[in-house]
Amino acid sequence: MSEPLWLGSSLPNPEEWGLMRAELDRARQDPEQLERLLEELVADIAGRPHAVAFASSGAALEASLEVLGATRGTEVVLPALGPASLGNAIARSGVRALYADVDARTISLRGTAAAARISPSTRLLVTHLTHGQPTGLQELASLASRYEIPLLEFVGGGLGGRLGRDPVGRFGRVAVVSLGARESAVGSGGAVCVTNDDSLARALRLVRNLGRPEPEQDWERLGGIRTIVRTGLDARIGALNAALGVVRLSRFDEICTALEERFHAYLRRLALHPDLVLPEPCADGTVRWSHFAVRLGERFTRDDRDQIVLGLLRHDIAAARLMHALPLEPGFATGHARGDFPVAERAADRLIALPFSTSLRERDIDLVCQTLQVMIERASIMRS
Repeated sequence: MSEPLWLGSSLPNPEEWGLMRAELDRARQDPEQLERLLEELVADIAGRPHAVAFASSGAALEASLEVLGATRGTEVVLPALGPASLGNAIARSGVRALYADVDARTISLRGTAAAARISPSTRLLVTHLTHGQPTGLQELASLASRYEIPLLEFVGGGLGGRLGRDPVGRFGRVAVVSLGARESAVGSGGAVCVTNDDSLARALRLVRNLGRPEPEQDWERLGGIRTIVRTGLDARIGALNAALGVVRLSRFDEICTALEERFHAYLRRLALHPDLVLPEPCADGTVRWSHFAVRLGERFTRDDRDQIVLGLLRHDIAAARLMHALPLEPGFATGHARGDFPVAERAADRLIALPFSTSLRERDIDLVCQTLQVMIERASIMRS
C-alpha cells in the first residue's frame, strides 16, 4: 500500500484548509468567536440551547461530573464497557464507581442492569453511546427521573443520531459530544457539553476557564485581571481545532451521508461472515455510527483478537478496540476480577474497530475486508 488507512477522520484536505483560513481571518479580532460558533453548531444538531466547548472529551467529562455533583466519595452508576476517557474521568474524580454490565446485543447500558446497581446513595447515572448506538437512552432517562438523580449522557461520536423523534444529546442533564479524530465523524479534536440548564452551562464555563468568569465586555477579552472563583481546568479549545470543527460541522449532513455509504459497504462485504458479529441497528431510531466495529465470534479469545489486529496493522490498516472493560483495567484499580462483568469483558476482548472515514474508497474497504478475512483464517489455523 502507498498510504496507511487510518482509523478515523484525516487531517484537513486542501479545500478544508482554505475554508479554515477564511474562518480564521473572519475571527482575527476575536479568536473566541470560532469557539462560540462551534458551540452553536453542536447545540443546534443536539437540540439544546446551551453548549460549552472543551479541549478534550476527558476534560468535558471531568467538568460535567463536577457540576452535576459527582464529587469525591459520591456513588455513581455507569456502564462497565466504555472508552478510556470515561474510565479516566471517573478515576480522577474520586467517585465511588458502581459498574453495570452491558446488553449482549447492543453492548450498551440498559435500564434493568442500571436499576440493579442504583441505591439510595447514588448521586449520578452515566451512560455512553457505544459507537453511537442510542438504544436504551429513554429507559435510562426515565430511570434517572424516577430516582431523582441526574443523567450524564456521553454521546461520544454519535452526534446527529436520534431515538424516536429526539436527537441524542437531549436525554441527560448534560450531554458530552466528542469531536476527536478517533472518536467522531467530525475529527476536529475537542468536545462540546450541551444542556438545557443555563446555570449548569455557566458552571461548565467556569470550570473550563480555570475557575474564572467569562469576560462581560469585548475589551475584557484583550486581558485584564479576573478573579478565580473556583478551581478549574485549563481546557479551552484552540482556534485551529475550532475552525476545523466549524468547517466540518457546516457540512455535517454531507459527512453523515458519506459515512452511511461506507457503513453499508462494510455490511455488504461482511454480512455473511460466520466469525463476525456486526453492529446492531437501533429499532427505534437512527444511529450516526462513529466507528465500524465488529466483534469476533465466541470461539475466539483476546489473544486471537490481538493477533488479528497486529496483522491488520502490519498491512498498514489501522485497527483498535477503543472500548475497554473499565473495572478490569489495571490503571483504575477497582478491585474487580474477571467474570464480574461477563458481557463487557467478552465484548472488550473481541472488538475490532476498522478504518471508517469519508476518505475511504470502495477498493479500500475491499482491501480491509479481504485482509481481515485472511487474518481471521490465520488465527483459526493457529488455534487448531
